[in-house]
Amino acid sequence: MSGFFCSTIEIDLTTITGEHLRLTDAPYDITLNGHLYRAFGSLLAIDKITTENTLASKELTVTLTGIAVDFQESVNNNMFRRKSIIIRKCFVPEGGNEITDNKIYYRGYTSTPETDVNYTEGYMALKVSCKSVFDLDQSPDLMRSNNATHQAYHNGDTFFKYANVEMKDDILWKK
Repeated sequence: MSGFFCSTIEIDLTTITGEHLRLTDAPYDITLNGHLYRAFGSLLAIDKITTENTLASKELTVTLTGIAVDFQESVNNNMFRRKSIIIRKCFVPEGGNEITDNKIYYRGYTSTPETDVNYTEGYMALKVSCKSVFDLDQSPDLMRSNNATHQAYHNGDTFFKYANVEMKDDILWKK
């Protein structure tokens, strides 16, 4: 079967626009399950996926170039910050625009995007970093304490002292 492989990106913007942003690096618009993915071809670049991106906290970068400078306002309003992102590898058969086979190969959350604005040409590049949903190498939440650590950070504050009297022991408090 002849055709081509491409990548698709889906960013969940339902809390802002009520829709998902769907992009592809295919040469023309394609559909998956009735959803249209807009073609950006070589203007859309995705870093190579590694185990460090998936299992560790190394960020994956998605770059979209050729965007109108007017879009800067949307970026400044944190439209893309902490949004769910799914990247798929897809196969489109020759002579059609419907994806026949696809696999999710990255799922995560976006960080605050960076922009590189070219004012003379009137366009900008948008670089969005993404973190894996796993974050397996992250340190424990810092919103935990016991009387000893609380006294070290807040000398003289005796909240934990009185809370621990009831428990008859120094206890680890967690959020």
